[in-house]
Amino acid sequence: MNENYSQNPKLETIKNANGMSVTIMDWGATIISLNVPVKGDSNREVVLGLKDPKDWYTQACFFNATIGRFANRIANSQFTIDKTTYVLNSGSTHCLHGGVDGFDKRRFKLVDKSDNSLTYTLHSPDKDMGFPGNFDLTVVYTVTEDNELVISYVGKCDQKTYACITNHAYFNLNGKNSSVLNHSVQIDSDYYLPLDKDSIPTGEKRKVDGGAFDFRQEKTLARDFRRDPQMEAALGYDHPFLIKGDLNKAFIKVTSDDKKLSMEVYTDYPAFQMYTGNYVHQGDNNIIARDDGLEYQDQCAVCIEPEFYPDCPHLEQFKDVNPMVTPEHPLEKTIRYKFY
Repeated sequence: MNENYSQNPKLETIKNANGMSVTIMDWGATIISLNVPVKGDSNREVVLGLKDPKDWYTQACFFNATIGRFANRIANSQFTIDKTTYVLNSGSTHCLHGGVDGFDKRRFKLVDKSDNSLTYTLHSPDKDMGFPGNFDLTVVYTVTEDNELVISYVGKCDQKTYACITNHAYFNLNGKNSSVLNHSVQIDSDYYLPLDKDSIPTGEKRKVDGGAFDFRQEKTLARDFRRDPQMEAALGYDHPFLIKGDLNKAFIKVTSDDKKLSMEVYTDYPAFQMYTGNYVHQGDNNIIARDDGLEYQDQCAVCIEPEFYPDCPHLEQFKDVNPMVTPEHPLEKTIRYKFY
């Protein structure tokens, strides 16, 4: 990790006429603030933030950052394309979120801005973190008058490669440092991917029917928290749910404890990872919250990470919904967060 990436970050704020505002940092194309209006109440800050700006460099939770080249995990830090094996610089057995120097640690270039939109670009050279091809990413953040934050990604590469770009936003709709386990959640998903002890998909597609992973009827995160053997290694929810990937239909609805604020998420990715912040407060990785100056505890946020299936380079049975990026077929994906 190059510490220079984090020096003198540049912040830009976009907003709408309703009072919703979003602040982006060029380092990691990171969401620093997402402030949304609440009907009959004051605005709320709905993503976690750090009291000391220096902690953006030292924190290891990927707070609200752009993730790439490949979000989530790739088993054994390698994959093969056309009989060539690429070994990734992951710093561990399995590659997580692009490697030791992923896009969350890069300085993006601001190339266009308006009152409600920001456009950033990043160039990732051939063999960057071990990935093949020269990869050029464009990220556009837009705030709409419907109180939506829309993030669009276009990733172009001059070789065949695997790429999956997402945002690792940590949401707490209570608007303060608190547990999210009493947030209510409804998910339009019939299947999730069970994981092994290293959080790598086993290759099975498992029905959610009636179990801890069944959110088809609204329930709190707390209701079935850690009531399934799948959650033992992950210390809670940290699993991929399979979705239809329809930008016109929300795949998840999350509601604050007091029921005053809800968030719906839309995407054209075929899956998303729901992570309940189970490792925010671990060892020396204690992060001081910006609002009350106290340490964030585990389960202080829920992450909704739209993406391809984790470890998709090794899941041949699902390759039809996890395409490679090629010169002819760039990555083009969108995520929409709607607040009301």
